[in-house]
Amino acid sequence: MQPTGSRPPARASNGMVTAPHALAAQGGLQMLAAGGNAADAAIATAAALSVVYPHMTGLGGDAFWLYYDAKTGDVSAYNGSGAAAQLATMDHYQAREAHAVPETGALAALTVPGAVDAWFALHERFGSFSMERLLAAAVRYAVDGAPVARSLHGALQQKRDQLLRDEGAASLYACERVAPIGSRLRQPQLGASLRSIAQFGRAWFYEGEGAERIGRYCERIGSPLRAADFAAHAGLSCSPAAGTFLGCDSLTMPPNSQGITLLAAQAIYERHRGAHQAEGGAARGSVDDDVSALHAAIESIRLAFETRDEYVRDPRMAADWREALASERIAALAARIDRDVAAPSSDERADRGDTTYFACTDGDGNAVSFIQSLFHGFGAAVAVPELGIVLNNRGSAFQLSPGHRSLSPGVRPFHTLMPCMLMSDGKPWLVYGSMGGEGQPQTALLLSIRIAQEGMDVQAAIEAPRFRYGKTWIEEPARLNLEARFDPASIAGLRARGHAVNVLGDWEESMGHAGAILFERACGFMSGGADPRGDGAAVGF
Repeated sequence: MQPTGSRPPARASNGMVTAPHALAAQGGLQMLAAGGNAADAAIATAAALSVVYPHMTGLGGDAFWLYYDAKTGDVSAYNGSGAAAQLATMDHYQAREAHAVPETGALAALTVPGAVDAWFALHERFGSFSMERLLAAAVRYAVDGAPVARSLHGALQQKRDQLLRDEGAASLYACERVAPIGSRLRQPQLGASLRSIAQFGRAWFYEGEGAERIGRYCERIGSPLRAADFAAHAGLSCSPAAGTFLGCDSLTMPPNSQGITLLAAQAIYERHRGAHQAEGGAARGSVDDDVSALHAAIESIRLAFETRDEYVRDPRMAADWREALASERIAALAARIDRDVAAPSSDERADRGDTTYFACTDGDGNAVSFIQSLFHGFGAAVAVPELGIVLNNRGSAFQLSPGHRSLSPGVRPFHTLMPCMLMSDGKPWLVYGSMGGEGQPQTALLLSIRIAQEGMDVQAAIEAPRFRYGKTWIEEPARLNLEARFDPASIAGLRARGHAVNVLGDWEESMGHAGAILFERACGFMSGGADPRGDGAAVGF
């Protein structure tokens, strides 16, 4: 019998939504039940998350999506990331004695938010309901109030000092006491902004009153963002980055997203395990009970990060990502994995990504894999008070030194966001992803192995213990963080191979909030899973 989770997956035939907050999932499901399609559900879910998970996502963030159109059989991709402001030069920062782009504050708010544009791009191509209808639940949650979720409560505690440094953020989120779990959080200014976007469209945010107000506030506090930067914003329609994994086509976002990290890791892992099997090793060892398989997954990710750091940058400047997946290159990387010895830790920079991932499917077979984010918790910890909009700090990925991540006006920064799909016979089989910065490709690799190779149901795969290689919140040598629920023999085996293992708690939010929807074609159902590390649900009808 295959492992199962603490609860079964949600199963339905007419539509499915998985999201990291239950109210957002319900908002998307309501659109499906009313006759809307997967795109309608995704926009409603995205807007609701901007209200109920304001520490992780919002109107001031970025978004990426993959959309499978059942009518044409095509998968579209959209890059909703924003570029650096025209005033965001290295001289601008160095004149202010900044040696690096800060993680919070006015100088951290330097890229144009692209999420709202991404919503409208999806709506214009595939939506069927009006934006007023799709954003209505989000407006209601903002004006009437929504319960403070566990994750939001923790972020309000953790980020309180940073929020207090900005008058807008302080007025919106830094009350005399941290809002308790389950208390009602009203955000009337955000509700008014959502209502204006629904009524006046994309232009209100990028060319009209919204852009003007954001630009004035940014100028007053010392951010380089201006209204003219918003007017110049344009998202990018593109083709997905594609690889193969266990007989499936694996799709994600091309650069400036780190999506090719997953494609490289899947290819390296499959190549290495194939060679292991050819030499008489276990044919289908599980990452949950075979330390050699777990070690191979970890080493595959480490090598894939090398690929990412070489190839991921602004799409106008990036080398062809297909070179990163060339079979000779993958074979050479896989050959570097020593089955008995961990490679030395590299010196990646610290990572703190906070993000929301969700997926929506409908009864016609359309599917959306969608991810949006402020980057770190509460982004730059800067908010425009009269609009209720928190600005992202994605620009902190830029460097104030020569190199392919150098800060330059009009350039898109390195991005961790990466929605994913596994396709079988040209149709979606698994729609999946996770929040978690550099943890995103690591969680996605584990999900794809556990579901596609080991046959776990989506809920069990999401609940199963995770690893996260690299730096996180604390500046220290890159370590291998493991949830404590891994088999003790596997933990011991990793240490014996030289991994710098750090065992965390049983369930760690830092491992990400994952979501997945599986098309069970034999019975005609979709099965959805949601992550107990978050506050979400998978719901269908």
